[in-house]
Amino acid sequence: IDTADELLVTELLFNNAFAQLDSPQLVALMSCFVPCEKSEEMIKLKDELAVPLGILKDAATQIATIQLENKLEIDVDEYVDSFAPQLMDIVYRWAKGDTFSQVAQMSDMFEGSIIRAMRRLDELMVQLSNAAKVIGNTELAERSEKAAETIRRGIIFAASLYL
Repeated sequence: IDTADELLVTELLFNNAFAQLDSPQLVALMSCFVPCEKSEEMIKLKDELAVPLGILKDAATQIATIQLENKLEIDVDEYVDSFAPQLMDIVYRWAKGDTFSQVAQMSDMFEGSIIRAMRRLDELMVQLSNAAKVIGNTELAERSEKAAETIRRGIIFAASLYL
């Protein structure tokens, strides 16, 4: 995995943190690893997204604390906050079948930024699936592939916007 924080994704992978998530939740959680433009809006996550985000934040805190204890220079709060949930609700609704205009209205982000982030997210999901296969977790590999399929549709994955 090279499109996200390798250490944190690996920690979540080996701790089976993805086991209880359905496809939209999984792809929404992974969106926290995708860099995107900052949004000025307050993020209001549904319970089905808040719990997975809490697991991610707990694991990030644990990793940063261990790094700090081992004399690596790191700001724990800054590290944990770097996994922003700005895209979570957008990705979740897109994976559930909402139209692009519906998800674009959920944020003050530019539409092109959403498209770019979703394409990066798709690449990350492919890498997650490959990593799961390597460690022998075929169930997670299949679930990752299915989760990625939920976002591969519409204008976001059109070959060209100038058709």
